[in-house]
Amino acid sequence: MNKQRKTVFISYSWDNPEHQEWVLNLSKDLMEKFGIDVILDQFELSAGKDLTHFMESSLEKADKVLVILTPNYKIKAENRKSGVGYETSMISQEIFESPISKVKFIPILRTGSQTESAPKFLKSKFYHQMGDDDKYINRLYELSKLIYDKPLIEKPKLGEIPDFETKTLDPIIDIAVAVSKEADLNNEINSILDSHEGIKIFKEETLSLNNQLKEKSELYSNNTSLQFNYVSNNRDTSIISCQGYSVSFYWSLVYSNTTQDAKILVQNWKGVIHLERGHYFPGREPKALKKTSYSFDMNYRKEILWKANSEKNNTSELVQNAFLYIIESIKAEKSKTFRGE
Repeated sequence: MNKQRKTVFISYSWDNPEHQEWVLNLSKDLMEKFGIDVILDQFELSAGKDLTHFMESSLEKADKVLVILTPNYKIKAENRKSGVGYETSMISQEIFESPISKVKFIPILRTGSQTESAPKFLKSKFYHQMGDDDKYINRLYELSKLIYDKPLIEKPKLGEIPDFETKTLDPIIDIAVAVSKEADLNNEINSILDSHEGIKIFKEETLSLNNQLKEKSELYSNNTSLQFNYVSNNRDTSIISCQGYSVSFYWSLVYSNTTQDAKILVQNWKGVIHLERGHYFPGREPKALKKTSYSFDMNYRKEILWKANSEKNNTSELVQNAFLYIIESIKAEKSKTFRGE
């Protein structure tokens, strides 16, 4: 398969050190995780280099231009202030001259609303949302697909061309058939969940959860400087922890012949949790930061889902989210003592 690297230039304003660091980390992630060559002033510019030449040549080289939108970016762009002002004059001209089918500029809404952060020349563009850091990993993956011109949602295959001479096309019939099919699927899934088979599937899935927690703990301990601890009573509770942060999983079945009310309770903790939770030194008790109760369900493809309000995760995502919470918490705590770049 022919794989062609993409080159991107990032246009942003130096709002504050935190924003500069976020842009820098975004650049590193695109390069290291997705093989994208990033042109960034923080990499390229040093004393004595020509800023105007850098911006002109960068826009020319880039396959895509990521425009990181903040309220301050809009002010500088529309008032033609500093480097942002010069960049946007070139960007707006290139947008005007580009064919409508060419997608070179990807606006990324980092802070503020579209009205607060988008310059006038980008008003008609769709925006990629990256304001919620809790969804950073997913948004980063989506951004990489946009850069490589891959659709975020795959188009379905075309169906057969109908025989217009023998088939009567009627939207009422089509809707009635679709509703009937969906009702049949729902009934089929409900019959599985309300059975001994559903109980078996639930137990197998919690066993898979347990195994994934153990395997990931060993993987990260063997391949990083962090030591993840995994404990389980092999019945209904598992805990992972590292450097003062923990995530506990507790699952329960209420009935023996249906998964109705079958749940997993996931809790994020500041502190180290033990299976026997009564033994803590005074003042060092762990603090629960987040508690989520997930119900057991399936989608129409009969894949396992854990549901909490509008949130839906498969088992691997529950495991990933737990380790992400721990590593992000450790990073946030340790970065307070870092000198930075």
